[in-house]
Order: sequence, then C-alpha cells, then structure tokens
Amino acid sequence: MNDRAQVTGLSHVAIATADADALATTLCEALGAVRDSEELLDSGALRVVFVKLGPVTFELLEPKDASHTVAKFLEKRGPGLHHVSLEVDDIVAALARAKDSGAQLIDAAPRRGAHATLVAFLHPKSFGGVLVELCQDASGRRPEP
Repeated sequence: MNDRAQVTGLSHVAIATADADALATTLCEALGAVRDSEELLDSGALRVVFVKLGPVTFELLEPKDASHTVAKFLEKRGPGLHHVSLEVDDIVAALARAKDSGAQLIDAAPRRGAHATLVAFLHPKSFGGVLVELCQDASGRRPEP
C-alpha cells in the first residue's frame, strides 16, 4: 500500500443550502464561527462560502443554477449535510486505493475544487450513505484548518 494514499485530516464539512449568507450568519452568531472566503465554481453555477469554527471548516454550498447537482440535491433531500471532505497528500494514490478496495468512485480522476485544490468524490453507497470527497492541496501543502 502506498503511504501517500493515507488520509491526513479533515478538510471540511459541506452543507447544501439555498441561502449561504443566512446560514453563515447563524453559524457566526450562534456558535462564534468566522466567515472566510467565498468562490464561484462550475462556471458560476455553484457559490461556495467558507466558515471557520475553531479547527473545523464548513463549506456552504449554494447553487446558482437549477441544473447543478447541489440544486438537485436540495430538491430531493432538502438542506443539510452534503459531504465530508478528507485531506490526502496524493489524491491519485488515494483514488486507486479506494477503487482497489471495491469502493464505488464518482470521479475516476481528480478535478479542480475551491482554493485551487484537487478533488474527487466517492459514492455514498460505499460509505454508509455519506458522500466522501478526497481533497489534495494543489501546491503540495496541506490546506490550513
């Protein structure tokens, strides 16, 4: 087994929401979180707002296009936990390890994520109903907590 295929930490917990600003405000006011950066992904179809609470980062996912997968998630399931993102040092090796173990992959190859990361998703059917994202900092540095 390749040691670089190991999970090195929690990157973030992603929450699907129709209103990222309102949820960010609640997290800040009720729990003392700090609002951080935001980005538009998927050609502007998804707004991502980051909120930090101690060592935990929340990624608030707000779809801006009704055809986006997060919009479909909200229609089907409503707001709530979307995925858990795990930091890895070598996403290609981590994907190979998951595939070799029999886990179902959503992404066979990494793609660009927020903060210039490389990401790949693993199917919830293989992980107790939880969508798992593997996340590698593209610069080779681990993302800040």
